[in-house]
Amino acid sequence: MARKPERSRARRKRAWDEMSDTDRQVLLETVRQRREMQAVQDAHRLQMLTQR
Repeated sequence: MARKPERSRARRKRAWDEMSDTDRQVLLETVRQRREMQAVQDAHRLQMLTQR
């Protein structure tokens, strides 16, 4: 089934658009912390693998 081209992305509402500025900041900070934690874990795993 083909998509309807007349339905542009610009007209779609996103959850992000519905959020308050405070909620957006909290979400962005949570994502930043999660990525930072993941980077630390990845670095630790890489270090453990290179020591073998």
